[in-house]
Amino acid sequence: MKVRVSNIGGITSELSLQLEKGIFLYKAPNAYGKTSFARALVSLLTSEIKAEDLLNVFSDAGYIEVEMDGKEYYRRIKRVKNSIVEDKKLIIDDDRALLLSFFSPENKLVSHIMSGNDDLEWFIAAASRVEEIKKRKDELTKRLEEIKSQRDEIQKKYKSTISLQEQIKNIDEEIERLEKEKESVNMMLKTDTSLLITKQNKLNELNSKIELKTEELEETKRKLNAVEKSIKDIQEKIGNINKEKLESELNEITAKLQEMTKERNEIEIELKALDRVLEEVREADQHHADTCYVCGSKVSPDIWKVRIDIISSEIRKNSARLSTLNNELAELQKRKTEIENTIKELTRLNNELEKLNARREEYQNKIEFLKYQIEDLERQKREMEERYDKTTVSVVSETNNIVVQRIEELKRKREDLFYELQNLGMPSSLMEELELKEKEIKELEAEIEELQKEYIRRLTVVKEEFISIANSLLKDLEFEIEAELDSNYRLKIRKNGAELSVKKLSSSEKITLALILVVIALKEYFRSPFFIVDESFMSFDQTRFNKILNYLKNVTDYIIVTRSEDVIEFLKVSTAPQASS
Repeated sequence: MKVRVSNIGGITSELSLQLEKGIFLYKAPNAYGKTSFARALVSLLTSEIKAEDLLNVFSDAGYIEVEMDGKEYYRRIKRVKNSIVEDKKLIIDDDRALLLSFFSPENKLVSHIMSGNDDLEWFIAAASRVEEIKKRKDELTKRLEEIKSQRDEIQKKYKSTISLQEQIKNIDEEIERLEKEKESVNMMLKTDTSLLITKQNKLNELNSKIELKTEELEETKRKLNAVEKSIKDIQEKIGNINKEKLESELNEITAKLQEMTKERNEIEIELKALDRVLEEVREADQHHADTCYVCGSKVSPDIWKVRIDIISSEIRKNSARLSTLNNELAELQKRKTEIENTIKELTRLNNELEKLNARREEYQNKIEFLKYQIEDLERQKREMEERYDKTTVSVVSETNNIVVQRIEELKRKREDLFYELQNLGMPSSLMEELELKEKEIKELEAEIEELQKEYIRRLTVVKEEFISIANSLLKDLEFEIEAELDSNYRLKIRKNGAELSVKKLSSSEKITLALILVVIALKEYFRSPFFIVDESFMSFDQTRFNKILNYLKNVTDYIIVTRSEDVIEFLKVSTAPQASS
């Protein structure tokens, strides 16, 4: 692997290296650019490290270039007027790189465990990206419910078509029977009294039907008016909501929340760093030190109080800014929630409006159909009254008319049923659709089950691997402790059979546990061509450190260890490097 870095952070001239697979030791004095080199390499794994944070503040252009396996990867940065432009081709773009490829005091997991915190659920979730699996599973589950609903609707249609076919069959049999009856009725004789009774009964039947249809018409009109009023009310509510404006504001708030959260995190990190520096300056002041603990140059002891005032002022300023940021974040989050709720309400209103419009159309069609039926019944009534007023028809003729009318009614009903059957679809085609839906349901259920298994595997693999690797490595490093993760993914420590708080562990023990977790996550979830270790914070003795490095050789292709020494040297070591003086 060839590496070239120039004008990145503290690297102000080109640093060109040729690396082979294995362990490399990078020796250099403090403030020479070791951290800048590490961040430069990690920046080829994630765009979370921004160009403006990489380019040297006094340079107009800089670059990071890596040739590996016949391919070139780079970040080439230029300062153009008041902005930064960049041309880049990353090895990967994964925000987990900062967590899993660079082991240093700034590593979030390291600071978390060094502070004595034992909750590791956030780390496992971030490293394994189980939320992505859960999101995909939820999407498929929602899709499964939709398909099942469609399947149920098809089943309902299928049952309806079978029922319609049965009704049509019954009507055909009834028509056939009536046709035979019509022939026999023509040979029957009825008296005029029977004829009049039949007439009156028929008129009574028509009047009853007209009355019922009229009542049904008025009730349908009342329902239509109620629906139209609801539509008007919802349209007024929707008209008062500007969805595009709300979505635009929501996007702005989301972006601002991300920026402010990032700023807050940076301030919190800076405050921690300032606190450490302030503590060291106060200690120097108490001992009236005349040598700078950073550069080793001679200084006046009086300068420490000046530095204390400057650092304290910076801490107060950052603390005030942090408080302001927290308040602003809370207000923005509150506004974001309000907008999201308004958009949800708008969606609900649109869905309700769609349903109401469909119901309005249904009522309008029904009203027209009822009017047609009433007019038809009125016409039948008039014709019957006129016919019986003008002439006296025979009972045979009247009976025949009744049979004929019944046959016509049955034929019309058959046409209506057949039309409804055509709209629903034939049973054979519906059965084919049903089989396809059942197949899709089985496939979705199988995929959901696999996602659930992967979800559980990702959550459990770290726990199982940690128990196995951690205790083996701790024993090999001669630490007299045992470690495991409980069901809530909290770090449990035991020493001589007694449970021990993480806060009471030594720095070496805490760092070892953090390193084990990072290495397991690196092996199981994240593929990186290199792993960088900042030895400056490793409190191991050399024997333990050698064992750690030899263990890391099997994790990834390139292991780079940065070490603070007066000499500048970059070399490959066949065994673990010797301790620095």
